Amino acid sequence: MGPKDCFVSVVAPLEDDGAIVEGFLTEVVGILAETYSTYEVLLVDDGSQDDTVAKVEGLLERMECIRLIRLSRHYGQEIAISAGLDSVIGDYVVVMLPSSDPPALIPGLVDRARRGADIVFGIRENRPTDSLAVRAVGPLFYWYCRRILRLNLPKNAAVFRVLSRKALNALLQIRDRCRYLPLLSGRVGYTTETFRYVPGNRRGKKTTRDFVDALNLGIDIVTGSSRHPLRFVTWLGTLAGGLNGLYTVYIISIYFFKDQVAEGWTTLSLQSAAMFFFVFCILAVLSEYIGHILAESEQRPLYHVLEERTSSVHTPERRNVVAESVSERR
Repeated sequence: MGPKDCFVSVVAPLEDDGAIVEGFLTEVVGILAETYSTYEVLLVDDGSQDDTVAKVEGLLERMECIRLIRLSRHYGQEIAISAGLDSVIGDYVVVMLPSSDPPALIPGLVDRARRGADIVFGIRENRPTDSLAVRAVGPLFYWYCRRILRLNLPKNAAVFRVLSRKALNALLQIRDRCRYLPLLSGRVGYTTETFRYVPGNRRGKKTTRDFVDALNLGIDIVTGSSRHPLRFVTWLGTLAGGLNGLYTVYIISIYFFKDQVAEGWTTLSLQSAAMFFFVFCILAVLSEYIGHILAESEQRPLYHVLEERTSSVHTPERRNVVAESVSERR
């Protein structure tokens, strides 16, 4: 099968990208049409509040092989990408961010996947959007994930990647609530290759990811991928409860064997020790139950689809075969 014969799908999440979506689509479709006979571009709108949807609807009337999935509300970039991966039909799937990832790299990356790499993912040469606090804490976070949690999370791994159909089918079987693609890709165990690239800036203005955003993502990755923090709290609570139990024995010993004890000291100390003992024990038990609830919560639907639309422009050589809408995916 030659390059022209393979079906390439591109998945791109959108959120308030009305100012850049037309330029992005024009560049992507131009490259795909020149390189492949069959392709599709699947845009997933993640609850945009600007004119993104209106812009895309206009482009559907003029450009071929474009599909739009509108989510019922804002779910986050990871879930939006998952919604796109659930729907694509290509032999090779490119996942990219419209604001920063260069479409010109698509043919070369797909070619590497065709030669045997099931997952080809990008490593960013720089991260200009990270604040100083994020850059300072980042190495410690990667160390914790790699050494303590045993997570295969490459440093500076990007969303930009190509997946073979085999690798995509494996990813679709993972229905964890944490859908961070660089982490999920490392869990399926297929052949991987990396490429280094410099992210662009299609928006034309400098944006900064602050520490709170990075912290929230880090918490989602850790809590969604491991129960280690909860187990740590469990052991900490057990240890603290045991120490308070020993302290209680010490207080009683002082009461019986020391001739002079300050009035009220024994009662007050016992009350404090007993209170902390029960607090720590309750905390330990609750930690285990929260871990259990976290595992069970994965049974809920990941997202809901509000609407699906497909390009009205087709040619015999390049055809988008998906036309039916799906209201809910699991």
